[in-house]
Amino acid sequence: MLVRLLGIFKFQRDDIIMSFWTLETKADIGICGFSNSLPNLFKEISLGMLNLLIPEEQAKILHTFTRHTAQWNVEVNSSTNDYESLILVWLEEVLYKLEVENKFLVDAQCMIKELEGRLTCEVQVSWIDSDSVNRNLEIKAVTSHELMITELSDGESYRSDDDSIPELIGPAWVGNVIFDI
Repeated sequence: MLVRLLGIFKFQRDDIIMSFWTLETKADIGICGFSNSLPNLFKEISLGMLNLLIPEEQAKILHTFTRHTAQWNVEVNSSTNDYESLILVWLEEVLYKLEVENKFLVDAQCMIKELEGRLTCEVQVSWIDSDSVNRNLEIKAVTSHELMITELSDGESYRSDDDSIPELIGPAWVGNVIFDI
């Protein structure tokens, strides 16, 4: 079911509003994300990545756990709009927080800045203790294989090679990230 929410189209699947889809590959798994802005795309891809790790039943009850808040920041040296490198570093940080600091990201408000040859991603996060979360998958690494972040102009469309992903139409941002599992 297609739902219009906050000015962008999101899809509803089993009472969960989402704007990311699983990309199946032969040996790995990935996320295709879609959003009205670049910062929101980072959020959607991050939440999609973590959604891959847990059973569907677990995703439905994440809101019942005690949340903590923090700010997580990453940056890359870049004189251009190298959003692919920035999202790689960001997602690696999210995995580090999960595996080393036991912090499972459940919400994020991202701000992306360009300043003096650097791209930064400053994120206000909500997280829960990862020991509270049942996981059925482990992501070993974020890869640059088929990595893509692009802005769609008004009326421009994106069609994935994966038939389970609907045609996405701008104005919007779309991105693909593949994970090594």
